[in-house]
Amino acid sequence: MTAFASHRLLALVALGVLAAVPLAPLSAAAETASQREVLDLDEAAALLRVRPEVIRDLAEAQRVPARLLGDAWRFSRVALLEWLKAGQVGTTAAAAPVRPGHLNPAQALTGELSTLSARGTAPEVPTRMAQAAPEARPDAGAAPLPTVGERPSAPTAEDVALRDQRVLLKRGVLTADFGMSYSYSEQTFFPFIRQERRQLGVNTALRYGLLNDLQASLRMPGVSSRSKTFTLGAGGGAVTQSVASDHYVGDASLSLRGVALREAVGRPNLIWNVDAMLPTGPGDRGVGGGLVLSKSYDPAVIFAGLSYLRGLALDASDPRRSLPRHSLGLSMGYTYAVNDALALSSVFAGSYRNTPAPVEGTLPPARERYQLQLGLTWLLTRGLFMEPAVTMRLGGESPDLNVSLNLAYTF
Repeated sequence: MTAFASHRLLALVALGVLAAVPLAPLSAAAETASQREVLDLDEAAALLRVRPEVIRDLAEAQRVPARLLGDAWRFSRVALLEWLKAGQVGTTAAAAPVRPGHLNPAQALTGELSTLSARGTAPEVPTRMAQAAPEARPDAGAAPLPTVGERPSAPTAEDVALRDQRVLLKRGVLTADFGMSYSYSEQTFFPFIRQERRQLGVNTALRYGLLNDLQASLRMPGVSSRSKTFTLGAGGGAVTQSVASDHYVGDASLSLRGVALREAVGRPNLIWNVDAMLPTGPGDRGVGGGLVLSKSYDPAVIFAGLSYLRGLALDASDPRRSLPRHSLGLSMGYTYAVNDALALSSVFAGSYRNTPAPVEGTLPPARERYQLQLGLTWLLTRGLFMEPAVTMRLGGESPDLNVSLNLAYTF
């Protein structure tokens, strides 16, 4: 062998050694990653030989076993391989048994926003809780934590405060609501006449799941009001007072609600409703409907609704009957998860009402009304929720105040 050939052979051997040196640790690292029990998004995508975007979309849709820890997805290698073999998620959140009345989070959060247009009142707002954060490692002897991809047995935050069973119940599930409210308003008609009005309201409702994506509800209100009028005598004379009280059962409302479009990656949740006012009390009667859009951004959800109600039987001269001829309502807001037992909500609601004058030749009532509602949902025990709220009128002649408390129980 010539000297030139020997030198050439030695050079090729040296290049091979140099090329293998950096590849050795990379190969070892890849082998180590493939044996990890918990994988990140890129490692899960490499394991299944797909793009990371595909795995992210499947995880957000709860179609693969995954767990969201903060802002990062984590996957169990064993659970992914079992899912790949079986062709289904197995014990993941998507395939775990769902409690009666619990919707997929992508279907939830429309609340009672459609009731806004009926009388211009603030809607009852469901809230949404974020996925529960991982707890610290338990002490010896404590119950083991669920593994990645396994649904925990304890109620999660979204199970608790999303309270989507108020929106769409599962088939055959019944929910009963009982609420009370107190409102105060005052108004000055002339420099010498002022009226104060206090009202106590009672509201009962029943909701029943006809199908998994179809629900019927019946609501019955009751009202007890007391008004006091102060009149200043001519020329600054003595002030006289007059008191009037009224107690009555209001007109019932019947609603049918269903899912038009379920939330997915890149699109919101869409729920429709059809409403009817029944003349069971003073005599208001009307029909209407609405749509609600919502989108989840853990730990918050934003939503907006639009509704319309047509009054069929009106009597503007009767103070008990407040249904307008035409009413267009809108609402928007958000909810925020505090923990697995508490969620806060904030809703801005407005309505445009075409109401005739109570007496011919007098001014009609104000057509626009805006309100801000601050509330929370609190889990007292399994299936029982307490929901206090404060509603304030924005603009208008006086900042009317309404304080309410609602209790709901799912059987």
